[in-house]
Amino acid sequence: MIKSILIKAATLVLTVLVIAGCANTKPIGEWSNKSFSGKLNNILIIGVTSRSERRRVFEDKFVEGLAALKVNATQSYELIESSLYLSRAVVENAIEGQDIGAVLVTRLAGIKENEVYRAPDDQDENLSYFSYYDKSFHQANEGYTTQYRTVALETNLYDTESGELVWSMRSETMDASQPRQVIEDQIRLTTSTLAKRGLIGE
Repeated sequence: MIKSILIKAATLVLTVLVIAGCANTKPIGEWSNKSFSGKLNNILIIGVTSRSERRRVFEDKFVEGLAALKVNATQSYELIESSLYLSRAVVENAIEGQDIGAVLVTRLAGIKENEVYRAPDDQDENLSYFSYYDKSFHQANEGYTTQYRTVALETNLYDTESGELVWSMRSETMDASQPRQVIEDQIRLTTSTLAKRGLIGE
């Protein structure tokens, strides 16, 4: 019985590690405006959320991430009050007279609760009903479930001169139990993708 319990505990730890290892954000859809050419700089960063503190953290981290790529960026909270609805008119009024070349907007696209069932390790499909019952009675090796949350984010990049959408990406984080980690992963994915597409950078 002790061996069975140890096996179950090891399997549980492994499952947690697998989920944690998949916690990084991954793209699940991407679109680019083929008619647009050139690199964007002086980007206004907008994190759409009703929580002002999280908005500040997201925008601050994003500006830092772009600075590492020698791209200038400005946090929207410096130009737009947190109480205002971030409509197009509000954004246009905020950037009027400012040296803003692009606007990047990230919003929550969806949240999904997931549950995974893990069957007993030593379940034998060839056992008869009575054999299986007898084996189960003497071994504490039950199946169990693991819950985790998936978060989808959508990021759009607009050129302020033309007002057109230049690039868009939808990303997904498998385990969203750590909001700050989700933010860091999202920024890392977005900035690296924009650099690869030649939309930012030197």
